[in-house]
Formats: sequence, C-alpha cells, structure tokens
Amino acid sequence: MEIKKLLFRKEFKLATLLLTTLLIASASAAVYYSLSMSSTISVATTSVYFVEGADATSAGVSLSGDNKSAWLTQLKAYPNVTTTYSDPVKIRNNHTSTAFNIRLRHVSLSGAAANFVFVNFTLVDGTTNLALDYTSDQSSWTLPSPSTTAWISIPAGTQWSIQVETKAIAGAAADSVSIEIAFDVE
Repeated sequence: MEIKKLLFRKEFKLATLLLTTLLIASASAAVYYSLSMSSTISVATTSVYFVEGADATSAGVSLSGDNKSAWLTQLKAYPNVTTTYSDPVKIRNNHTSTAFNIRLRHVSLSGAAANFVFVNFTLVDGTTNLALDYTSDQSSWTLPSPSTTAWISIPAGTQWSIQVETKAIAGAAADSVSIEIAFDVE
C-alpha cells in the first residue's frame, strides 16, 4: 500500500485527531493551574508596656525610655519575714479597643540559694493570678514549673499590678539573687 493512500484512510485520520486532542488537553491543564497570593503588612504599634506602681520607689523601679523594660533594684528579703511589694510596677494595655494576650516567662536566675526561702512574681488582674514562684532549699533554687504561664487576655485601657514577695531564712547573711522574667505579648 502506498503511503499516500494510508494518510487518507479514515482510521489514520481518527487516530491523528485523537492524539492531537490528548496533546491539547494535557497542555491546557498545565497552563490553567496556578495559585496566587497577595499580602498587606502594616507596622504594629506597641500598646502594652510597663508603668510605675504605687511601690515603685521602695522597690527601686526604673523603666527604659520606651517602657519595654523594667528594673527593680531595691527589693529586700528579710530574715524569717515575708515581704510583699504589692504594686511596684504595672503592665498597661493602652490600646483603646483591642485586648492583647500576655504571659509571664522565666528567663534567667543567678545567685546563691543559701539565704533565701522564696521570691515570687505574680500578675494580679483581679480574678486570675499568674505567678512565677522561685523557691530555695538553701542549697539550690527550684525554678517555676512550668517556666511559662498560660496566656491571659488584658482588656483595652487596663493596667494590672505585678506583685513581688520575698523571704530569707532566719539568721540570713548578706546575699543577693538576680532574676530576669519576661512578659510576652501576642
């Protein structure tokens, strides 16, 4: 049979048409499958920060210029007495309409445990108290467990106190401990 006759047969034309259709269909599927994404990113202003409390002077509170860091440099632990600083520093949510989640987190502890019983930090919101409790058996410190508290929502326009309690052993000698904690905001 001649090739010219073969090219004009119905079976060959049908097979060519079928192969062409499959090729076009598979190419079309690859062309039309796509994903797209767009993003808008805005700068977040920080509405949660520290402010001085009523006991700021006795606790030796100093704040950074942006109120994102606080130092309490004059806390005392007296022998066999629980000393409470009920309001040395506060956490403030200054936003007018948005609540934020906050939590306390242990960062570091340095210093001897020999003369201490405990140092406790408590966020007092009126109903639920979140605390990081550091205890001593006079040979080593026991860190808070868990080292991070649960998240709690601080409403807009609200400020909550951070209470600090300390206690030294009876007959304690001069000693010191440095504790760093963080307040995470989401």
